Amino acid sequence: MNTTKSEQIKAGLRKSFQTGESAKASTVCYGYKVTSEGKLVAYPTEAIIVFHIFERFADGDSLGKIAASLARMKVKSPTGKELWTRETISKILSNEKYVGDVILGKTQVQNGVQVKMVDHTSQTVINGHHEAIISRELFDIVQQEKAHRSRLKSHSHVV
Repeated sequence: MNTTKSEQIKAGLRKSFQTGESAKASTVCYGYKVTSEGKLVAYPTEAIIVFHIFERFADGDSLGKIAASLARMKVKSPTGKELWTRETISKILSNEKYVGDVILGKTQVQNGVQVKMVDHTSQTVINGHHEAIISRELFDIVQQEKAHRSRLKSHSHVV
């Protein structure tokens, strides 16, 4: 069988995704640290902030209001800046890692450019991969609220 180097790499990545052995599964995000064994564990100082963000949004606060409250509290953003952006808050609220899950294969390189995958069938979901910061119930409430607000926003622009 004549396979290209690219196809071999993709096959290796797929195998590591399916077995949960991919280093990408332990990519760190705000609220977590990686142990010397390569495991994701909650970083308490940041995990409290992540929980605060989810709670505030579920209670009805806007992304801007949450960002402003974090700035007032002098909490540094994930990039270490004084100001939080709505986009940063939104990405945190959408990140499945906070319930302990990992989705591998969310992006793919096409023609030398990394693109977000629309076809989710090639993705691998690993539930319970690491310690959760947010309950699945709170995460689901926030996802429903985000969808609801998005629908309201899109309908408010209709003329």
